[in-house]
Amino acid sequence: MHFLLIHSPIVTKDTWLALVMSLEATGFQASTVELDNNAAQDSRLFEHHIAQIESALIPLTKEMVIAVAHSGAGNLLALLDPDRFEGHVFLDAIFPIEKATRFDLFDDPAAVKSWQEMVDQHTGMLPRSMLVRLGEQIVDDEIRNSFVAGIVDVPVALYAEPMPVHSSWPRSKRGLYVQWTDSYSADAARADKAGFEVRRDTASHFKMLNQPDEVAHELACFARANE
Repeated sequence: MHFLLIHSPIVTKDTWLALVMSLEATGFQASTVELDNNAAQDSRLFEHHIAQIESALIPLTKEMVIAVAHSGAGNLLALLDPDRFEGHVFLDAIFPIEKATRFDLFDDPAAVKSWQEMVDQHTGMLPRSMLVRLGEQIVDDEIRNSFVAGIVDVPVALYAEPMPVHSSWPRSKRGLYVQWTDSYSADAARADKAGFEVRRDTASHFKMLNQPDEVAHELACFARANE
């Protein structure tokens, strides 16, 4: 079984570095998708990201693949062909709804308003200072510094564009939703309603950086139970 790890488009694939090593120590293979927000002008970001995920799948044509999404990457799983994967895992991630934007799926309307007010009206970008604060949740100094250095430019369009879902979604051979923070309670509830196994574990939103061995163990158990 091969894990394909898909990071939130507001960070980088370094989100997964510690988890990849921990998964390999358990005997599983894992690879990461490298998403960026450099879509062509006037194109939709989610289509750009899906193309990048599909490109990462090309070398894995002979592999049994489990897709793992974190945070804002959750929407992207519903745009992929479910039959290409042996399972889908959401780690404290958005669980999608047809034609909803990421802003639509925020639990707190006040947070949406705050984000919109902070957008640079000239560039349409979320302020880097806001994104850097995400690193405060990461315990290890070296990992936190690397994370902050890798913060990418994030257009507000990433959160404002309506996203469709694949015609077969949410049909999944195997599905797991792991909720770490209160912010994703509604997403966990939607996953439960869709028939996914739901586990709740109070932790940091970046548990895969703070406690990678624990996350790897949970993923490995999920894969072995469904082989």
